[in-house]
Amino acid sequence: MEYKSENRICQNCKKGFTVEPDDFSFYEKIKVPPPTFCSECRLIRRMMWRNCRSLHKRNCGLCNKSLISMYSEKDSAPVYCTDCWNSGDLDLFSYGKDYDFSRPFFLQIKELFKIAPRFYAYRFGNLINSDYTNYSKNQRNVYMSFSAIDCEDVLYSESMDNSKNSLDSFGVNKINNCYQNIDSVNNYNSHYIVKSSSCVDSYFLYDCMNCSNCFMSSNLRNQQYVFNNTKMTKEAYFEVFKKINLGSFGVLQNAIEEFKSLIKNKTIHKYAYILGSTTATGENIHNTKNIKKCFDTHDSENMSYCNRALYSKDCLDVTGVGYGEMIYESVAATQNTSMDYFSYITILGSRECQYSLILKNCSNCFACVGLTNAEYCILNKQYSKEEYFRKIEEIKKHMGAMPYIDSKGRIFKYGEFFPYDMSPFGYNETNAHDFFPISKEDAIENGYNWMDREDKNYIITKRTEELPDDINDFDENILKEIIACPNNGNQDTQCTSAYKIVQVEFQFYKQKKLALPRFCPNCRHHKRLEYRNAMRLYHRQCMKEGCKNEFETSYAPDRLEKVYCESCYNKEVY
Repeated sequence: MEYKSENRICQNCKKGFTVEPDDFSFYEKIKVPPPTFCSECRLIRRMMWRNCRSLHKRNCGLCNKSLISMYSEKDSAPVYCTDCWNSGDLDLFSYGKDYDFSRPFFLQIKELFKIAPRFYAYRFGNLINSDYTNYSKNQRNVYMSFSAIDCEDVLYSESMDNSKNSLDSFGVNKINNCYQNIDSVNNYNSHYIVKSSSCVDSYFLYDCMNCSNCFMSSNLRNQQYVFNNTKMTKEAYFEVFKKINLGSFGVLQNAIEEFKSLIKNKTIHKYAYILGSTTATGENIHNTKNIKKCFDTHDSENMSYCNRALYSKDCLDVTGVGYGEMIYESVAATQNTSMDYFSYITILGSRECQYSLILKNCSNCFACVGLTNAEYCILNKQYSKEEYFRKIEEIKKHMGAMPYIDSKGRIFKYGEFFPYDMSPFGYNETNAHDFFPISKEDAIENGYNWMDREDKNYIITKRTEELPDDINDFDENILKEIIACPNNGNQDTQCTSAYKIVQVEFQFYKQKKLALPRFCPNCRHHKRLEYRNAMRLYHRQCMKEGCKNEFETSYAPDRLEKVYCESCYNKEVY
């Protein structure tokens, strides 16, 4: 069947959006209706379910063990520790319900989700000395790092894969001995590196590839001993480099401001940071094929409207998918999942599940919560195979005939992800606030949840203005101090009000001769996000004089950077 593009109006933002022919083909293939929300509102809606960074102290609902959970105590559902969750003692079927055709579907799944036990955090695989993590798999000595996969000796980072001995980084893969790397790949012993790959022993690089011993430069390829974009001899480079004391906080701050000016005023920007990919649109994309309007995606193919997707294929509208296939409108469908739609945390081979939450190795489950190794279940109640398929067809029709309508008049039928008001997290706890920040007032006006941070009343022993300027002037007594963060609990950055320096962190700064940070880890995370563009694409024309090429880019039209098409960019850089 030949499909045509169709223009629609988003239920949420009231703006127009287009359903493309290949989108219609996918919807027909998996037998779901087209969405009634635009791709950005769908992305925000999914991100509102992805709380990576906001952790809470709770006790296990069975053994009473103290836990660090992504669910706060304000959430009424019990959370279980790893041992209890895997013990086999749980009977999630005891929470099963008959489907009630006199009430909207989303009210029924919402009620089940509020009472059924949950796994306390998204943490799987081999985890060693890595309690303060979330959305993590296979970790050793990882602390306060989130959405980190196969990492070792990593602190204060997010969206990090296959990396070691690194701190304060975001959106990286295969880095080692690095500090403040952002959207970068394969770097070693390099610090303050943005959108760069295969760089060694370098500092303050933007859009550089295969460089070593380079400083404060951009648009470099296959270079050594470059300082301020000027080629030097080895001897001259080290002579000038040794005069720069990045262990001084004042010197480091001046270098950071110079770096920002370099990026904005002296750099040619390729329309998108896409490496080793064919037929791709979006931003921060590596080793992919046939990618449309995706962000932070690598080693995947045939993906559209996705973010934080890796080793997956044939998916639309997914957030946090890994090793998944044919997934639609879902969050955290990982570890060999397939054909799961409208779901949250379906893992370890779960397949053909819809509108379900926190399932492990389940198949053909509809509107279920917390099940393991189950099949043919609806609302945690077991059915025969024949009953199951007959009943879910009835439920799909009922979802259309009796839709859920939220407080803002948004209509949710079969084919839409969970309503905004069903998320167990406050908007400001989630990735939605990281990438689409709004005020508390606007969140409430939009019908979103909000989590007010509790006052911690830390006993502050040091303020940042009292700290010595130079890392050489610190000794291990700093490990005893509780330092006030200058942002003073700002909820926009989830500021923790105070922070401590831990042993391994202190040793790293000493070894690398880098200044001690003056903000808490959450505020540092938000400072890193300033180096990234918003997760939006704009249709623009190349800014190279005389070029008429057009493209989709995350650089907004009012940005002042020089943004070039691939052809003009390559002529300038190579």
